[in-house]
Amino acid sequence: MSIKPILPIGVLLLVIAALFGVTALLIIRNKFNTKEKITSLLRMSAIYVLILVIGLRPVIPETQYEFATKNLDVLFIVDNTISMWAQDYNGKRERMSGVIKDANSIINELAGSNFGLVTFDDTAHVLSPFTQDMQYIKDLFDTFKSPDSDYAKGSNLSIPYQDIDALLRSSARKENRKTIVFFISDGEITNGKELVDYSELAQYIDAGAVLGYGSENGGKMKEDFGYGYIYDYSTHKDAISRIDEENLNKIATDLGLQYLNMNSGSSALDGAVEIIKESSKTIIESGNGAEIERDIYFFFAYPLIFMLVLEIVLFVRRGRL
Repeated sequence: MSIKPILPIGVLLLVIAALFGVTALLIIRNKFNTKEKITSLLRMSAIYVLILVIGLRPVIPETQYEFATKNLDVLFIVDNTISMWAQDYNGKRERMSGVIKDANSIINELAGSNFGLVTFDDTAHVLSPFTQDMQYIKDLFDTFKSPDSDYAKGSNLSIPYQDIDALLRSSARKENRKTIVFFISDGEITNGKELVDYSELAQYIDAGAVLGYGSENGGKMKEDFGYGYIYDYSTHKDAISRIDEENLNKIATDLGLQYLNMNSGSSALDGAVEIIKESSKTIIESGNGAEIERDIYFFFAYPLIFMLVLEIVLFVRRGRL
């Protein structure tokens, strides 16, 4: 243990000694009986000793400590096709409302990381390369809106492959960084295309999850401007979108990630994010430049507060207020 006094030691001792001398003189001149004077002097001695110790600011040097590093690149890949606006999330809410809620939670928990955002509908869009501006990413999620149903060409989960590949490669070129991926979709493919093999990208990914939204029963999707629901001319009924967990599990397997169905709640996601947070911590070993000093003055502040409160109580009980 060492000390880092808040004032030069000589000045600190002089100030404490002067204050104690004045206090002792007042107690001795008081009309207390001898026993009260002795106990009062003992209590005040303890108070001034505690003040002196706190003023000396004791610290404990440590050469090994843990700190959270900001060494994460977190990439969101978000399906923004019409089906992601189907109303079967947590009852009859739009799936995208759950996406936005969960994405904001991830961003808050991994604050300090670099975040990137890729969305896809008929085409892929890199809305943001990796940035530490977490509020900017949150604002981008808030701008999401349902695509125009008149121009939609069906869902295709292979569309963002090239953009994902480019961003993951850029992250991999950075030293001492971990790449986290959250692939967010309902898994539907409605344009007849085969699902691309994502396994080549697994080498660039350290952790993350594939997050599935939607239900087996499915949900309806509102028409543009919310005047009705999208109509399925093949069934002559309102169109129904259903989650395709086979595709989502395939993507998760390819990327080396776990698949989570988010309609059942976010507890599993919370656990996954907590593991990611823990994995981003680094231990600095003993060595030059790694030493830190931890303050321990607060251990003496607690008994000081107790002694001061006690003195106030005794003062009040003597009827001096």
